[in-house]
Amino acid sequence: MLIDKLDDEDFEPSVVDNFINDAQRDIFSEYTLPFTEKIFIGSLPASTTMFEFPSDVSTLQAMIVTDGEGRSLDIKNNFMSFSEFNKHYPAPGNNEAGILNKWTLYGGKMIASRPIPADCTLTIYYNKVPKTLTSDTDVPEVPDEFEEALVLGAFYRVQLREGDSDEALLTKSEYQRKIEQMVERLGFRMNAGPIRMKNRQVGR
Repeated sequence: MLIDKLDDEDFEPSVVDNFINDAQRDIFSEYTLPFTEKIFIGSLPASTTMFEFPSDVSTLQAMIVTDGEGRSLDIKNNFMSFSEFNKHYPAPGNNEAGILNKWTLYGGKMIASRPIPADCTLTIYYNKVPKTLTSDTDVPEVPDEFEEALVLGAFYRVQLREGDSDEALLTKSEYQRKIEQMVERLGFRMNAGPIRMKNRQVGR
């Protein structure tokens, strides 16, 4: 995608690929936009305390536990760091069963503070980590109409790498303008403005 901007035909393609991936990750980590969002729905079997967690979660928006009677609870804010969780719940499986409440993450697993009493459904709304582009046939997850943002995001990094700081500042300014256009176009919901991603409450 940068062939028309680079004068050096021998420039290492892998470096360009890495910078394109960096630009896409920046967008996904900074903004909540339709193409950065994902929904996961999974089953939570009764009497268990450990569940597989989606591997591509960047930032949680909501985590809804629904029991067999249709009662729902958002437990996103009940997350605890593993060290703190382990102090209070060193053996979750030995605790009396109850609705999923306090939880943590370890090794890609979600661990509940106690066994759940009956089968439940877990629905997770989250900002995802984009797939890494590894070949020429891979398609970025940024919409086609805004792929120029990825090109500019990669190009200013190339310029910085080559020592062209002044040119990089100009390119970065254009990159940021493209990002602002994208957010203005895609970042609004009904009765709400664009949402910037600032604090990652739960990372991978």
